[in-house]
Amino acid sequence: MLTVEENELLCRVGPGTPMGNVFRRYWLPAIRTVDLPEADGAPMRVRLLGEDLVAFRDSNGKVGLVAEKCAHRRASLFYGRNEECGLRCIYHGWKYDVAGNIVDTPAEPAESRIKHHVKQPAYPCHEVNGMVYTYMGPKEKIPRLPELPWFTLPAENVAVGAGIMINECNWLQTQEGNIDSTHTPFLHSRTAADGVFRPGGQGTQPFRNQANPPSFEINTTRWGVRAVVRYPAENGAAFTRTNTFIMPVYTALPNGAQVDGKLDGFNVNVEVPMDDFNTMRFGITVQRTTPVTNPGRAYDVREVLPNGIKLVNRRNDYMIDRPKQKDGPVYSGLDWSFATQDGCVTETMGPIGDRENEHLGVGDSQIVATRRFLLEAIRAVQEGRDAPGVAVGAEDDNTFDDLVMVSAIVPSDRFWMAHAPEITTCSPEVVERVLAAAR
Repeated sequence: MLTVEENELLCRVGPGTPMGNVFRRYWLPAIRTVDLPEADGAPMRVRLLGEDLVAFRDSNGKVGLVAEKCAHRRASLFYGRNEECGLRCIYHGWKYDVAGNIVDTPAEPAESRIKHHVKQPAYPCHEVNGMVYTYMGPKEKIPRLPELPWFTLPAENVAVGAGIMINECNWLQTQEGNIDSTHTPFLHSRTAADGVFRPGGQGTQPFRNQANPPSFEINTTRWGVRAVVRYPAENGAAFTRTNTFIMPVYTALPNGAQVDGKLDGFNVNVEVPMDDFNTMRFGITVQRTTPVTNPGRAYDVREVLPNGIKLVNRRNDYMIDRPKQKDGPVYSGLDWSFATQDGCVTETMGPIGDRENEHLGVGDSQIVATRRFLLEAIRAVQEGRDAPGVAVGAEDDNTFDDLVMVSAIVPSDRFWMAHAPEITTCSPEVVERVLAAAR
């Protein structure tokens, strides 16, 4: 459980809030490249960390992210003309470049100094591998781009999901759903051909019950929290699966394609706080050595509009099918994608969940550890230290070589990391470092 005060600390993300200040120390996913497909194309609204912004791609292909309200009379720049390397307000013609500089004030006298001492709030952007990332924090604390695989691998090895989904709840609820390793055989189960409910998409895992519970090993790293979840198997072995939270908005899951019988990649769930009560969700597919050939489809049009708004939502009870719930084939009765099923359970906790009245168990070990990690991140930033996992100076560690995942039967005499495929790097030094941290 969390106290009311701790819950508020973690959930509020607007300007000036403790958790909002933490998020503002990272390069955050803002939009996908496909959202701004052409230079001088239509701008788009963006809401991040409680701020209303407008993104546009200028004549040179650069992406700008500026405050939505014009600095002149506060009209919306969403309706602006994107032309000649700037976004021009349709009200009086004030024009801004991608850095927020005013480059033209046509209704003012030629000698006017307005454009020299007024600037539109704007955030720097960096575009890589299908995503536009932005930094919204103090200029003196701007970090280097993280050397995460989806930043550094060749473009053909990374694919951003074809659709987004907006969950109408706080970011922490959706993120905690990602690092909840024990809900799959219930929420996502469907009846197999033999009439037995099995976890959707993870058929090698046994159906969980108290006679066969998993064990949890928690690794707290420089950049996040990893759970190594073990399910008892024959001869003392264990079906071993990692679940990895990476600051600030990522969960890496070993659900990727295989090459030569070995796992070659993984999927990343991304949960970006739009404000205290709405979260943008999408996925990234990563392949370590081979191009991505199946990046996943957009969320079903029966469930989600192109802008991410769910058609299947609280207002229609997620169109739960009670006969399917009672007699099969859908354990939850929610005959939709995993994301919509997840949306149901996270949104029905309320806009901001009541964590003071929770009763947590062993299966919540990673959630508990992640909350502690986030509270420590808040303390670090409040005390003037860097947020965890960011590299501000040239000497700061910017590697993620211990971002290693496994989803396999691991013999009892093998260390899971030594058994894992080299999704990033699994050198003897990394193994020793993780072993030392676990001691």
